[in-house]
Amino acid sequence: MSYHFLKWEKGQRLSSVSSTNEWIKNPEVPVGSWVIADEQTQGKGRGQHTWQTLGDEFLIFSGKIQFPQTDIQLQLVSIFVAAGLLKALQKNFPKVSTDLSIKWPNDIYREDKKVAGILIESEIQSGICTLVIGIGVNVFGQNVPNEWKTKAAFVSDNLPMEGELETLTKDLIEQLNHYFIKMIDPSTILQELIWVENHSYLKDKAIETLWDSKIVRGKVLGIDEFGFLIIMTEKGEKIELMDTSPEFRVI
Repeated sequence: MSYHFLKWEKGQRLSSVSSTNEWIKNPEVPVGSWVIADEQTQGKGRGQHTWQTLGDEFLIFSGKIQFPQTDIQLQLVSIFVAAGLLKALQKNFPKVSTDLSIKWPNDIYREDKKVAGILIESEIQSGICTLVIGIGVNVFGQNVPNEWKTKAAFVSDNLPMEGELETLTKDLIEQLNHYFIKMIDPSTILQELIWVENHSYLKDKAIETLWDSKIVRGKVLGIDEFGFLIIMTEKGEKIELMDTSPEFRVI
């Protein structure tokens, strides 16, 4: 079984779509394809959440990748897709690169506000994993709606020049392919996780979350080799989180 990563020549641009993830899931859309949209009317978020596109310039992107299930640790996918997105944003917006970080497991923050989100959906059949990678980036805008002012922001303070979003898309595809190749090689995973830790929004922060059916508080120590978040609780107990719960918050 060969790998099917993203190919630039398999990209499409849509003027409007309900959801780029739903569009690219269509079996008639070949693996290796990617799509961007000028408008998304029913953007998907994690769980029951939706993705709210903000501003005047944004990136709405989905890609379809396929590989043998046993070759890649699926629990690493979200954090490494976030790393690829962060690197693409840092390269294209160097003035704010030090303000950008990964909010485990799959958001990008500028300082204390969200500027990009990721939704990974997977399907496994006969040992073959097909991944749909959805990414939304709020690139630039004049105003944030009142209900989002404390939570959301834009990557850039300046209107992107013509062609800059296309360059961002090319760099994003390159970085995503790069990280999937790295996930195939176990010898590179630890080094990349160290990079993620050094660019983590949650590093050394105190958090509160639901764990083992109870609310616990603790300090974030880092990320383990499986991409789980390591927490030291107030009681001195070390725990590992596979994902965030609705109760997860920074305190």
